[in-house]
Formats: sequence, structure tokens, C-alpha cells
Amino acid sequence: MVNGKYALNVPEAEAVRKIFSDYIGGKSLKTIAAEMTIPYNMGKSVWNKNMVCRVLENEKYIGENGYPKIVSADDFKQAARIKSERNTYRKPVPQDIVQSIEITATEYESTDEIHRMTNEINRLLDSENPDKAKAEALIIRCAQLKYAAIREVKL
Repeated sequence: MVNGKYALNVPEAEAVRKIFSDYIGGKSLKTIAAEMTIPYNMGKSVWNKNMVCRVLENEKYIGENGYPKIVSADDFKQAARIKSERNTYRKPVPQDIVQSIEITATEYESTDEIHRMTNEINRLLDSENPDKAKAEALIIRCAQLKYAAIREVKL
């Protein structure tokens, strides 16, 4: 504070701008935390993803409540939108709602041709001077056969 007003701390402001820029640019919270060089505060020099998340959620950085504006409202909203899209937590379905769930699984049954080709690939790779192009072609063809042998089963 300077003269009763919040003053801009330039190194911290740069850190906040970098966090928003990196997050909007596609970096994860964990990656941003690992790349931070300025200490989080006096007691903690190492950042973690929760600390980065708190910066991204703190409205004071858009100039709220007398704080100096460090990031634009558009960047703040964009970071919030990205965060909500990346959120993998989904609320559980209430137990009082009965649902009909159809489960589909896949089954794979190896064929004689797949066994033969797998053995041929192994022999080729175990040889002293394997033909790389032939091995790649066999592996791709074997993968195609295995993929074709997969079928869906409703449980």
C-alpha cells in the first residue's frame, strides 16, 4: 500500500500476467506452477497447481475493490471458461433417479492368421539383420487384422 491505496508490485504483476497468458495459451496448471520463478509468498517459494488456480480465480487482478488492474476482464473470463471446460469433475447423478444404463464392451478374438503373422513378426525382429520395412508392413497389417477382429458386445 502506498498512501492508503494498493500499489502495483511489478514482479508479482508480471507473474500474474504470465500465469494468465500461459493458461490461455494451453498450458496446464501443473506446468505453469513448475515454471514459476517468483516466490508465491514469503513463506512458500515453490508453486503448486492450486496456487496457480487461485490466481486465475482472483477477481482482484481485473481491478476489483480498489486493486490495480493487472489483466483484462476478457482474459479473466477466457481463463474461467477454459478452466470450466477442462474441469473433469462431474456431479454424481442423484440416487433417487432410476436410469437405464446400456453398457457396451468390446471383445477381441485372435485368429489363426493373426497368430501366424505375430510369430512371423517375432522371428523377423529376432533375426540378426531384420528387414525394417518388411517388419513395419507386417506390424501394420497385423494391427489391421486385430482391429477387424474386435466386435462390440452389449452387456
